[in-house]
Amino acid sequence: MDQEQTAAEKAFLDQYDVSKYERPSVTADVIIFTMDDDNELNILLIKRGNHPYKDYWAIPGGFLETGRESIDEAAARELYEETGIKADDGIDLRQLITVGTPDRDPRTHVVSVVYTALVPKGLLQPKAGDDAKEAKLFKIRKGYDENGDLSIYFVGDKCSLTMKNIAFDHEDLIITALKRLRGRLNYTDDAFSLLQDKDRFDILELLRIHEAILFQKLDKPNFRRMFMRDYLGKHRVKELGQYAQEGKRKTTLYKYLPSNRDI
Repeated sequence: MDQEQTAAEKAFLDQYDVSKYERPSVTADVIIFTMDDDNELNILLIKRGNHPYKDYWAIPGGFLETGRESIDEAAARELYEETGIKADDGIDLRQLITVGTPDRDPRTHVVSVVYTALVPKGLLQPKAGDDAKEAKLFKIRKGYDENGDLSIYFVGDKCSLTMKNIAFDHEDLIITALKRLRGRLNYTDDAFSLLQDKDRFDILELLRIHEAILFQKLDKPNFRRMFMRDYLGKHRVKELGQYAQEGKRKTTLYKYLPSNRDI
């Protein structure tokens, strides 16, 4: 860019009226998945302390600090505020979808950039942010609505929730995240991000993660054959030469080897 163009652009920017176009508010929302001791898929939800949707449950999120952070930094901040976990601690935090329907938030036009975070089993300790009453982990269960259509509900230690208890359009966002997670199982290493320890695990633990995500039991011999072919055979894992006791049997332990499969 030559000097004349630079001066012309500076003059344009100096007189630019930022109020000429209406600007929506922007939020970063994070759908956080983890596994529990019952080998079920869990989601972190917060109970809203303020209007709108006061006392409804929602996915964690917050407004972008305009001019001070990127949208990725906002998502990482929200993850830390609600869980105490930093995104650079090896957490799989990735953009899922951007939504901006004009009437999705009764306050104003809000555009939300939605992320998913896959947190290793046993690592997540929920804590409510400033504007939340509670932050809790809920088991994700599959059910059917009054029309016989597939539905999702949530089971906590003291309460259960249906989608009617969920704020804003977060019901749709959770369903989208679950479908994406299920769809990615065959071509990414997402399941490994939910392991308690990627450096020391057995086939059964990985099987249980797949079952939790798919909401169905899998045939163990078939899964073992798939593991040997697609994971061990393609050098996505390696044997440690160590064993763990699983009931009366010893099981081989493996270590995850990061790959470039994720898209």
